[in-house]
Amino acid sequence: MNRSVLIIDDNLTVCLMLKSWLVKQGYMVETASSTSEAKKMVKENPFDLILTDVRMPDSDGLTFLSWVKKFDSDIIVIMITAYADVESAVLSMKSGAADYIPKPIEPEYLFKKIEEAFQMQELKQRKRRFANDFIVPPGEEYQVLLSQLDQIAEYNKHQLFIGARGTGKVSTVRYIYEKGIYLSGPLVLLDTDQLSDCKSSGWQHPNTEESCSLLMEKFNAARGGLLHIRKVDQLDTNLQNELLNLLTRQSKDEFFTQIIMTTEKNKEILEKTFIPKLYNLLVEESITLPTIRGKKEVIDAFVIHFLHFANHNLDKQIQSIDRAIYQQMYEYAWPGNIQELKNSILQAALLTEGKHMPATITPRLFGKNMWKQGGQANVSNVIHNLRKENYEKEKIIEALRLAKGNKTMAASILNIDRKTLYNKIKLYNVNT
Repeated sequence: MNRSVLIIDDNLTVCLMLKSWLVKQGYMVETASSTSEAKKMVKENPFDLILTDVRMPDSDGLTFLSWVKKFDSDIIVIMITAYADVESAVLSMKSGAADYIPKPIEPEYLFKKIEEAFQMQELKQRKRRFANDFIVPPGEEYQVLLSQLDQIAEYNKHQLFIGARGTGKVSTVRYIYEKGIYLSGPLVLLDTDQLSDCKSSGWQHPNTEESCSLLMEKFNAARGGLLHIRKVDQLDTNLQNELLNLLTRQSKDEFFTQIIMTTEKNKEILEKTFIPKLYNLLVEESITLPTIRGKKEVIDAFVIHFLHFANHNLDKQIQSIDRAIYQQMYEYAWPGNIQELKNSILQAALLTEGKHMPATITPRLFGKNMWKQGGQANVSNVIHNLRKENYEKEKIIEALRLAKGNKTMAASILNIDRKTLYNKIKLYNVNT
């Protein structure tokens, strides 16, 4: 996927020169002549990199840099400076800029600095993603799971994971990918919701007779890597047969593509949904991900992990949590499992001032009846009765509120990538 770049300079000649250089290098490039114009563009597009002059007529570079980092902390910012502004550029790096480039700009030096910035970000994202996505709490259940995942990664096996909402299906796939032998290959997601969306619009895939068969397109994109099929139970009979062929007829060569499938449906439902051959191949050897309800040691481990994550990303220094909050966590049903617990800790951290998380935040955090299983059941019924787009829109709005508008944090809360978040914000017309 081409990386997108925004160039900000009030000198049109500089903008066009840099754009010409970068387009030839394969970048998708937009330009802006002021920071006010740039802010509008950043709100609309998930830019990977911003090149901006330190001195702009309507705002200084440091102020704009601060705004970008609050809005979307994953955007790389490189400052362009005149010789006399090097001191300002160094200060900007302390404020979050990846680097600075002095004028006059040499194209090869520019390309080198940009590539170094992307490489550094990739290393940081891998460490952050791996550390945040998959941890192993105490207990034999999770130790067995970890051993199974390591074997799947080592032997490059196809696998079906069954897991209730929020049990960590996406994190499990990423763990296998990170540990796998084909890490240099792509990780591609096929969300089967895309299939139903395409069918409803009447779109025809050019390479298949079936309506909207994105399966082969995604499989080809994942060649030599890993294909994650989310909600595999939604595949129709034709696509199930297509999947069966992919699972059983691949050659174990350098282009072998590992296929990991996930679903929230139980085995009884899958027996009615899958064609017999696919059911027999997948379900007997499927792995069911654990839930966290009532597991004190597991909840404790996730709470400590997510509190550390919240402190780091929300600039908090919370060191302790009131025991009354822990007790309520042990008694809560956790229908959303790990993901719901993560969101709760992030929200609790935002509500906490100081180093101790007090029990007094509980009513503001969960509401009067949210800790009661009966009350939660009513809330769940309401959510399930919502149309998909309304539910997704509300979740996005809530995630943005929790993240104080930061797109990177909101995407982490929703467990999606930031470009998907931007697309959904546009789709549902969410104000940011």
